[in-house]
Amino acid sequence: MANSENPHTTVEYRGYSLQLSHALLQWQVLIGTVLKDRPALPPGRQIVKGWNEEETLKRAKNRIDLLIESPSLH
Repeated sequence: MANSENPHTTVEYRGYSLQLSHALLQWQVLIGTVLKDRPALPPGRQIVKGWNEEETLKRAKNRIDLLIESPSLH
């Protein structure tokens, strides 16, 4: 069930913002850039969805790590 008092939480990770929200029984992380020198994620890779809050956030952070460490793969 979604928490109506806190519909989303935003954290910063390695120059990216991660906006975590819960809707329709699923967690979602929207990835945005905070620092201009960071490579941008392609439009189809900016959202990470999952059933578990911790795992979804972990997968979003992993996606950022891969982008920073291997930008040629994206």
